[in-house]
Amino acid sequence: MNNPPKLEIEHAAYDDFLRLWDQGKFEKQRLGQAFYNHFRLHRLADQACLRGLYEADGGKALVVIAGLFQIR
Repeated sequence: MNNPPKLEIEHAAYDDFLRLWDQGKFEKQRLGQAFYNHFRLHRLADQACLRGLYEADGGKALVVIAGLFQIR
């Protein structure tokens, strides 16, 4: 089975997102939802590869993010 290549996000940008998350800047959002919105992933033409991210929260969201993105 061929897996599509992972999308890339800069490590510093990911760290900034996590810092904002820890500070409570994404009130009333799930972790996956906040990640999706913060990185404006609605702009990607292929939304199918992001399935499950928006709905995910907590540890599950981190697993989905790690499966979809390469943090560089």
